[in-house]
Order: sequence, then structure tokens, then C-alpha cells
Amino acid sequence: MNDTDWKKRYDDLLRQSESEDEANKALEELLTRTVIRLTIAASGLDSRLEPHLKSVRDAVRGGGGSISQDKLNEITEGLLHFAEQQDSAAADEGDLYQKLLSPFKLSKKALAETTDLLEQLVSDPSEMEEKAFARLVRLLGQGNEAAGEKKTSGLFGRLLGHSEESGPKPNQILLNLLEQASWPGHWGEPISSFKHRLLKDAAADAWVGVLDDLLDLSAKSFGEIQSEIQEAEDFLEELTQRLQDLGLHLQTAHEGRDKIAQHGRTLSEQVHGQVGDIGTHVAQATDLQQLKDAVSQRITLIQQSIDTYLEEEQSFHQQAEEGEQALRERLTQLEKESTELRSRMVEAHHMALLDAVTGLPNRLAYEERIEQEVARWKRFDSPLTMLVWDVDDFKKINDRYGHQAGDKALRVIAQSLRARLRETDFIARFGGEEFVCLLCGAEGEEALSVAEEMRQSVESNGFHSHGKPVVVTISCGLTSFTKGDGVDQVFSRADKALYQAKRKGKNRCELV
Repeated sequence: MNDTDWKKRYDDLLRQSESEDEANKALEELLTRTVIRLTIAASGLDSRLEPHLKSVRDAVRGGGGSISQDKLNEITEGLLHFAEQQDSAAADEGDLYQKLLSPFKLSKKALAETTDLLEQLVSDPSEMEEKAFARLVRLLGQGNEAAGEKKTSGLFGRLLGHSEESGPKPNQILLNLLEQASWPGHWGEPISSFKHRLLKDAAADAWVGVLDDLLDLSAKSFGEIQSEIQEAEDFLEELTQRLQDLGLHLQTAHEGRDKIAQHGRTLSEQVHGQVGDIGTHVAQATDLQQLKDAVSQRITLIQQSIDTYLEEEQSFHQQAEEGEQALRERLTQLEKESTELRSRMVEAHHMALLDAVTGLPNRLAYEERIEQEVARWKRFDSPLTMLVWDVDDFKKINDRYGHQAGDKALRVIAQSLRARLRETDFIARFGGEEFVCLLCGAEGEEALSVAEEMRQSVESNGFHSHGKPVVVTISCGLTSFTKGDGVDQVFSRADKALYQAKRKGKNRCELV
């Protein structure tokens, strides 16, 4: 090989080396970007993995294109320990499931299947199929039966795991809900019927039928509300159409008046022209008969122009009158429909603000009234006092005389309390056996005196159940609004006063 060949060989190797260096550099940059993007994509999957991901990212970004072997070994060791921790955590999780399932007395096979299903449910409930969930419920139910527990009724019973001896029964839970909630006034009869079906002698699964009927009642009420909304929307659409008709009529009338005005101007020009012609003929006339003919001809033309104008004007007025009459009839019908709709809405709003049991305003009505009274108090600075009432030992009345007697007691109390109030005052059933009053224009000892009269009235009235007199007492906490007070602040103060009244023996009123 001569010198020329060696030189050529050296140049080829040099170019090959440079090409490989560039390819390696591009590959390294590609790997670096890939690693960074992988660490970013994996971020957030597990908090324990975050420090390792950060180490990898920092090493790749800060390595100036190269990573030391020691650093790589350190990261690898960290990831290895993380994997071991994961395995350990998974084992702990499996042990946890087995501990949780131990009371179900499942077979080994059923325990393994149940554990797998629970892991699916915990990892992502939305991805669990309905069949798998049903299978999980059946396995747990079988476990309960194997453990010697009585079978509870319904899916909720199995899921909640209530036994006959533990926890409140569904009938009692639903009954308490029916008593505590504030139902619309027109629901009074069905709600009372539902509660009667859940009394002590009711079947254990009576709550299922009552709940179905309650849902039906809610669906029916919702349907009625939807129907009323649709009716209101139809009315508004009709109203919009009528307003458009009115606008069109006004536009037509305006255009008609413009047209008549234009015809009037045209008539004036025509009359002036004919009168001018008459003047010309008079000035130039040499023959009396020709003058008479010319004047007569011009007067005839003037008369025709006036007749045409009057006919057009009469036609316009007739059309306008007919349009106005049709519009008046439509507006009258619309006003009638508006009045009927407004009456139904007022009645529905009124019923929605009444308590089904006592007939008093309910909590929703209280929320509306308290805003009005507080606004009036701030504007006029007139005294305003809040009274919070609670029936003493109401649970005992329910337990001893039954829930119907409890409802009767609430009605008697409501009547007694309301009878001692002025028209300007306000009382509402706040919920359960609680009432709230607003005394407008009274505060301090004066308000306390009114509260004492109300309390004594309840105590003296009582009621009869199964022919036996039942004494009912009630306690009250009251406080007046002072500068800077908010509604919640005043209610909390009155509620604390009520607690004091209970603590001091009940059947008393406390002012703070």
C-alpha cells in the first residue's frame, strides 16, 4: 500500500468515525428525551415513586449528556427497593382484606375470589362490571349465612350488614326521616299514611313499600312541577307572540298614518293646481260659456280627488279598527290566562311554604321571612327577637303514645304558640319538634314575658290520647338582635339559651 492509499484509508476512517459520533449523539439525545418524558408520564402514579423519578430526571438533565455509573447504580438500587416495598404493600393489602373478611367465614376459594373482587372495587369502582359487583354481594351474603347470622332483607341490608340486634332498623330510620324532614303542605296526608305504615307492629320490610311509595310521590310531584313549568313556558311563548302582534299592529298603524298624510299632501297639491288653472282660465277667458265649462271641469276634478282621499282614509280607519279589536280580544284572553297562571303559582308557592303536620310555615318560609325581618330591622332599627322552642321529652311521647299522638302533640303546640302571637309576629316549624318565632317590635323582658305566656299556654292545654290526658311542656331560648348581628349568630345564641333552659329542668324560657 503506497502513501496515497494510506492517506485515503485514513480519511475514510475519519469520516466514518465522525458519522458514528453524530449518530451516537443523536441517539443519546433521543434516549434523554425519552427518559425525561417517561418520568413525567409516570409522575403522580405513586407518591413513593416520585423521589426516584426526580432523581432520574435530574441526573439526565444535569449530566451534561452523560450519566455516571455510580449515579446509575444508586438510582437502580432505589428503584429495586421501591419494587420490594410495593410487593410488601401488596402483601399487607392482601392481609388487610383477609382480616376484614374474617368475620364472614368464607371458604379458602371464596375468600380468594372475594379478595380479588374487593381489589377491583377499590382500585377503580367505575370499571367494575355489574355482574362482578353482584357476585361480590352474593359472596358476602353467603359468608353472613355461613357465620350463622340472620339474612337481612334487600340489597341495602346486605351491604350495610345490619343484623336484627345491631343498629337502628330500616323502619325506624325511615320513620325518623319522615318526622324530621319538612315536607310540602299538600303532602300531609300521604306522609302521615307512610308514618302509620312504619309503626311498631309493621313488618320488618315495611320500609321497602313505603320507600317505593315515597319515591312515586316524589316522581308524581316532580311530574306536576314539570307540567307547570311547561305550561308557564307555553304561556310565555304565547305572550311573546302577542307582543310581536302588538308591535306589528303599531308599525302598520304608523305606516297607514304616513300614507294618509302623503295622500293629504297629494290632495292639497292637486287642489292648488286645479284652483290655479281656474285662475288662469278666469284671467284669459273671453267667452263666458267656455269659462263656465273650464271652471266646472276643474271643480269636478277637485271633487274626485277629495272623494278618493276620503275613501282611502275611511278604508284605513276601518282596517285599523278591525286590527285593534282583534288585538284587544287576544290581549284580554292573554290577561285571563296570566291571572289564572299567577293564581296557581301563588297557591303552589303558598303550599310549598306550609308544614304538612302542623299547618304552620315551614323552614323554607322561615328562611324567606328572616331575610325580610332582618332587612327591616337594619333599616328602621326597631327591636327584633328570635325565640327557639323545643318540645320537652318528645321522644317519650312518641314511644309511649305512638307517632300519631306525637303528630297530634305538635299540632296542639303549634296552635297554642300561634294563638299568643300578633299578626306582625312569625312562627314556623323549624324541623322535628323545634319551632322558631320572630317577635317584631319586642325585646328583652318584654319578649321574655310573651314567651312565658306561650310556654304556659302549651303546658295548660295538653291533649288526650286514647282518652287519657297527656301533659306536654316546651322550653325556649330567646335573644334579641343587636348591632352587627347576623342571622346565624343570633340563632346560635338562642339555641344556647334553649340548652340552658333544658339543663335547668326544662319547661322554662331563658333570655340571653
